[in-house]
Formats: sequence, structure tokens, C-alpha cells
Amino acid sequence: MGNVSRKSVLLSATALFAVASMSALAADKPKSGEIVIAQASTPAPAPTTETKVERVTVTATRRKTELQKTPVAVTAVGEQTIKDAKVENIEDLMAVVPSLQVTNGGNPAAFTMRIRGVGTQGNNAGLEAAVGTFIDGVYRSRASVAFGDLGELERIEVLRGPQGTLFGRNTSAGILSVITKKPTFDGTEIDAESTFGSFDQYSGRASINFVPVADKIAIRLFGTRNEQEGFIDVNPGRPDAYDGNAKSYFTVRGQAFFQLSEMTDLRLIADYADRADQCCSAATLFPGGNGRAPTVPFPSTSGPSIINFIEGPLLGKATSNQVDEQVAFGNRSTNNDIVDKGVSAEFNVNFGWANLTSITAARDWETTYAQDSDFSGADILYFADDGTNLTRFETFTHEMRLTGDTGQLDWLLGVFVSNEDITRRSTLLSGTEQETYMSLHRIGDSPLSMRGSLTALFGHGAGTPVYTGGLGQDDLYKQNSSSFAVFTHNVVHFSDDVNLSLGLRYTEETKTFDATYDTNGQGGCTSIETAFGLNPGAQAAFLLQSAGVQGLVALTCLPGSRHALDVLTTSFGGHHQEKTEREFSGVMTLAWEVEEDVNTYATYSRGHKAGGFNLDRSYSDSLGSIVSNSTCFDPLPNPPFNAAFGCAQTVRAPNTSFAPEFVDAYELGLKMTFDDGKLLVNTAAFYQDFQNFQLNTFTGVSFIVTSVPEVISQGLEIETSWRTPIEGLSTNLAVQYTDAHYGNIGSLTTPGSFIALNPGLFALKDATITHSPEWTVTGGLNYKFPLFNNMTGLFHTDARWQGEMNTGSNLDPRKIQKAFAVVGAKFGIYTDNQQFGLEFFARNLLDEKYINTAFDAPLQGSSMSPTSGGTSTIDAFLGEPRMMGITLSGRYETPLNTGRIKHGGQAPRPGRRFR
Repeated sequence: MGNVSRKSVLLSATALFAVASMSALAADKPKSGEIVIAQASTPAPAPTTETKVERVTVTATRRKTELQKTPVAVTAVGEQTIKDAKVENIEDLMAVVPSLQVTNGGNPAAFTMRIRGVGTQGNNAGLEAAVGTFIDGVYRSRASVAFGDLGELERIEVLRGPQGTLFGRNTSAGILSVITKKPTFDGTEIDAESTFGSFDQYSGRASINFVPVADKIAIRLFGTRNEQEGFIDVNPGRPDAYDGNAKSYFTVRGQAFFQLSEMTDLRLIADYADRADQCCSAATLFPGGNGRAPTVPFPSTSGPSIINFIEGPLLGKATSNQVDEQVAFGNRSTNNDIVDKGVSAEFNVNFGWANLTSITAARDWETTYAQDSDFSGADILYFADDGTNLTRFETFTHEMRLTGDTGQLDWLLGVFVSNEDITRRSTLLSGTEQETYMSLHRIGDSPLSMRGSLTALFGHGAGTPVYTGGLGQDDLYKQNSSSFAVFTHNVVHFSDDVNLSLGLRYTEETKTFDATYDTNGQGGCTSIETAFGLNPGAQAAFLLQSAGVQGLVALTCLPGSRHALDVLTTSFGGHHQEKTEREFSGVMTLAWEVEEDVNTYATYSRGHKAGGFNLDRSYSDSLGSIVSNSTCFDPLPNPPFNAAFGCAQTVRAPNTSFAPEFVDAYELGLKMTFDDGKLLVNTAAFYQDFQNFQLNTFTGVSFIVTSVPEVISQGLEIETSWRTPIEGLSTNLAVQYTDAHYGNIGSLTTPGSFIALNPGLFALKDATITHSPEWTVTGGLNYKFPLFNNMTGLFHTDARWQGEMNTGSNLDPRKIQKAFAVVGAKFGIYTDNQQFGLEFFARNLLDEKYINTAFDAPLQGSSMSPTSGGTSTIDAFLGEPRMMGITLSGRYETPLNTGRIKHGGQAPRPGRRFR
């Protein structure tokens, strides 16, 4: 199906609503006053006496409401579904939430979440997430910061579309709200489980809930430990072979709940996690074309070179697609270590006339990482495994909300403040074979060395290496973000059936950026800069007629080898920038309860995501090259190319900021309940127009952030849950059609247009955005049945099928992943009181081999251009293969007779609709 106009989407939705409404009116009406609170995802295996879909109360509107009467596009995943689908982290949610897409871009700081096809590509700490994550009300500033074992979960709510007037932080594409299990006053509860699985996996999880002071203090503790070998064969058949993408982590979490009075409570949470993974090895997806290394062997300075590997007995780089074989190569460490810790306090007071909620948190997330950056067996480029490469987020947030009800008006007032410090240190170093590799790989099939060429042409010292192994760039970036926002969200009840929601937010945010640059051991570029100045590529193109010599200049002075930015550090003490944004956003929703079990709504919302700074090297900005007087050299120097013609150059600090992202979103929704709560059908049609969409692209040597003028996301969602007439059997099915594409961005022949100014992104014109399949289908089945001797059996299966998608940010057609399906299954046996359980499970049961993200392998060919196809090698990070295992679980509980836990916050009131 091709692009669909906004008008056609809305007309299709209107027709769907009309048909569905007529069907609902003809259906049996539920009993008067009955409440159906349900999720729109995989239903739980209920006891055989239960006849409805799993009941889940949601807080998507910051008020406890019935899901089917909440005028928001939200998928609620309940506790039992979370257990059945073995959801332990955000990535696992894809099995039950079709609108959610989670990918990794090659390191622990590069996870990306997308909703309705839209997200913010990872690998740049300066980019905030388009899909925000809140865990127990605390904002996690990046997808990677939220990625980890989520612990004991009560439910997860996935809100689709821009958000800003209900949650502390504004987002442009959606929100994941994770709610963990609270301490309870019900008594002592102990849960434990052990899992043994594929690739030598061992996982242990345990929790305890106890009540030291009845009705006053409840404590809950949780811990988990996981070890698993990697699923990628790195360097198979060689002495240095190992299993790539191994996992190792532990998490501890403690909570204390204080019932300070009948109307006041306090919840304290502290958590600590340490994750030591090998992330991430990459397999060859496309072996490249004319830009690949020649097959002629030559002497290597430290063992076999990539040139020998091409067709030799030892493969340092595969010459064919290795996705199915799951083979990769490397000679440098991929060890990564993440430490994530934080504390939070949630304070609730019921004043009678209003309810106050205050959430204060401090968090610290840091990763130190290593990488074989050429993804080959040759020693060319790497990030060292010595702790010098790191990304750190130190965040303080405070959110306060006051809610009340005056009969005809439900009102909410909120304030949100945050302060975040980001530190990124990047030491990209030359390997011992970089000079040897670049000599033959790029200059031609001859023994001419790069050092010899530079000596003859530019007077480079014959004894000075072009690239010195172990040296390179050492950059330090620091960014501070201070944000303040006030927001309100109010529901006006025109009648019992018609309600109008109005929300408004004002955000003021200031960001400061500081960077220092240090380039070492790049002697070849130093020699060229001595002759051509600090913008050697432009001067070489102006003076030189030989394309080969121009290529020599370009590949000697890579971004990590140039010294222009060093001038800012030595002359000005660093690179400083700052910016302040003041923006409004908001939402308006009209909701109508057609009858008791048929609810419709129409929404317009204006979303906003803050701009920021690119935390990577940049030698140009909107004004052009940061080096002045780039072409003032003598065109005929004597001797060749070794002296400037009396011309001084200056370096301007580049403006690396990018604009804030905005979205205007329109949505029509319909939520229906049939057959006395046994069948739920929820639909939504949406149209979203993004302006200044923040695109992060890897050029093969560095990352750049570009603001694309327009991205359109439009489509239709249908979610169903059905408790079948067969006792204990329930099913669900969800279908999403998404057309997410680049809008009005000009062309190569339109002067001044986005594409004309960014010719390397020419493939974006009229194209579907990255990682956005047109069709996504998820489905599941749960069957719970009695066995023998008070035992119960459970069969669960879930599946996700998604259509073809391009996994590269520059949309190179060689980076396409064909349509595929991932199936999960579980069979369990439990005692009736859940004291003991035995489960057999499988993820990716059919062992589907697929790519997660594809990219141009660094220094291994040229990317696709407007005039020619790409010759670069394409590598890819892979999805996990089949994982199978067994889980043993046990539970012990001693109930107390002191009653249920009390809440100081607002309780759900079934008499009021559309909370």
C-alpha cells in the first residue's frame, strides 16, 4: 500500500466507526452499573471461573480510570500478561505492543524506541528521546537509560502520540509508563525463580514483601542476576575466537511505603544495577563493491591484515552475507559496563478538596564502553577498553501535581523542574594496521605506501607514521540542561456522556555546551595541513587535478585526524555554546459515550521535543566551513604543495545546535466492549505532522544531526481481546498500518532546499523513514486448564509479524530487512495456590534470522551518492536467535489480618466517566 492522504485516513476511520457503532448498538448491553476495566493486549490466563478479559486500571490521564472509558490511545499490559510473555525489559514489550519498535545502534547508549514509526535514532547523547519513559513516575531521559531489568511489574502503559500536559516531561511521539509493584500491608510474601536457558543462560530473581509495623510501614525488596553467553560467533576457527554479545547483569531494588495518616502516604525507592555486556559485534550484510580492498596480499605490521583476509584462509572480513550464519570478526574488545543507580520519593496527600502528588528523584547512569570500530579482523580503528570512553547522565527531577473535582470539572495543575548533566568522552584511536590498510585499500593496487606518497607530495617526514597506533582523537563534551514547565489538564463534563479535555503546557529550557578537542598521532594530516591549511579538503579540490591525490588528502585527514577544532581548545580554552527555548504545547479532546460500552473521542495535540547540541566533531555549520580563507593559497607552490602564499587562517567555533522538534497530531478513537466484557475492540486513526524532525545519521566516519523539515506519520490501529466461550481460553489480535514518510523536503535541483543543502541524504525524498514497517501484526493465545492433583496447566503463545523496513538512517536500499515474524511460546504447570511452578519457554521459536540496524562499515567503501550506487561494505547488528529454557518458581506468603493498604491519593470512582 502506498502513501495515504490525510483525508483518506480520516474518511476510512469515520466509516469504520460507523460500522462498529452499529454493531455495538445491536450487541447485548451489559448489566447496569457494571465496570469493565481491561487491557488491549494479551489477556491473562484467568481462573476457570473468570469470564472477562484481565482487568487493568490505568493512570494514563493521571487519574485512575477505566481503560475502555479513557479517551487516549493507550495499550495497557497487565501483570499476568507481563509474566506470561516474560517481559523483563522494554525490548520484550514488542511481542505485545504492535506500535512499539525498539532497536540498538551498536552500544549501550544507542537504544531507540519508536511509536507509530517515529523515534529518535540513538548514538548521540545530545538527542532526547521522542518516546519518553517514566518508571514509577520518574522520567528517564534516554531510551538507553531506561533499558534494563524492570523488576516486578504491576503494569505498563504505552501512550501513543505527543504528550506534555499529563506527564512531567514533554515528548513528541509517545510515552512508556512503567508501574512496578508497591509494598503492601497484606503480609509476608516471598517469590523466587531460577531460569536455565540457551547459550548457557542462568537467571535468578527473588523478592520479599514484609510489614514491620502493621498498617504503618511496608517493605519490598527485589534482586536479579543474569548470565548468558553470546550468540554471535566472532573469529570462528581462529585462536582468538569468542562468543559475541554476551550478557551479565545484576539489579537490586528496595522500597518502603509509609502510611503517615489516613490521608497521607510516602513511597521511597532506591535501586542499583550493574551491567557488563559485550556489545555489539556486527555481521556482514552486504560485502561491498568497487570500494573493497584488493586481494593482493602485502606485509602486515602486526599479523594478518584485512587485505589478506578477503579471499585468504583466515577471514578478517566476510565476503558474503553472514546474517544467517551469525558470524562476525574483530580484534578489539567490545566490553561495556553500565552502572545505573537512583533514589526517588513519592508523597501523596488527600486534602479532601484536592489531591497532591509530589515525585522527586535523583539518578546517575554511566556507561564505559569499548568497540572494534572497523568491525573486522584488521587493527584499524577502535575505542579502547580502558575506561576513557564514557557517557554519563546525572539527572535531578521534581514533579508536583494537584488534582481536584468540582462536579462539572476535573482539573489538574502541575509543575516540573529538571537539571541534567551529560558527560561524554570519546577517544577514537588508530590501530596498528591503519596506515598499511589505507595504503593499498584506497590508493590503488600497487605497493605505493601512504607514507611514501605524503613524503613525495607534501614533504612528510619519511620516518613519521601517517597514523600512530594507539593515538587519535581525545574529545570531552559536557552539556547541562535546566528545564522548568507548568502544565494543566482539565476535563469539562458537559453531560454524563460528553466531555471536553483541555491541556496546556509552557516549557522553558536552557542548555549549555562545552567541549575540548585533542588530536594526537595523526602525522600525515599534520603534513597536509602544513601545506594546505586547516581546511585541506577544500584546498585540495581547488588546486589539485589528480582525483587520486584528492582522495589521498581526504582519507588522510579524516574527522578524527584534523586539528582545526584543537585551535578552539588551545586558543580559547574550549568550545562553548548555549541556547534557551520557550515553547507552548497542548491538547484538546472531545469524548462522547455513545452508549454504556461504546466510547469515541477526537483529539488534536501539539507536541514539542527540545533541541540541543551535537556531541560529536563538526567542521562546518549552516555558515559553511569553520575555517576562514580556505582558498587563498598559491596555486603553483614550489616545491609542490608545501607552503602557503602569505595567507592567515582563523577558526570559528561551529554552531552544532539543532532546532526543537514539533508535531501537530490528529486522532480519532473508538473503544467498544461486547458480550458483557468478554470482547474488547479498540481502534484509532491518526495523522501526525512533524516539523524539524531530528535525524541522526552515521556517515561512515562520524555522526551528524540534521533537522529534516517535515515527516508525516499516519495510519490506523486496531486492538482486540477476546475471552472465548472455551473455558480458560483467551486470545488477542492487534493490527497497525503506518505510513511514516518524509514530507516536503525539496530536491537536488531546488536551490536552498533541504535535500540540495544535504545531498548525502538524497534518498530521503518521498521515502519511508527508517525502522518503520508499513504493517505490523501482533497476536497471542492463552489457555489455562486443570490438570491433576490440584495442578493447573498453561499454554501461552505470542507472535509479532512486521513488514519490510529500511534499517539505515540514510535509507540505502542495501539496508532493507524483509518482512519477518518472531514467535514466542510457553508451557507451564502450577499448583493451584501458585506455591510452585515449572515453565518451559521459547523466544523466537522459529529461529528467524533478522537484522536490527544496518550501517556503512567505516573506511570500507563509499556510501551511496546521487550519481552512483554505494560501494561500501554494509554491516548489521543482529536480532537474537531462538532462545529456549526452563524456569522454576516458588512462592510463600503469610497473610495479615490488618486489612488492605490505604492510599492517600485519589481512588477510582466508577460513577464518573472519562476520568
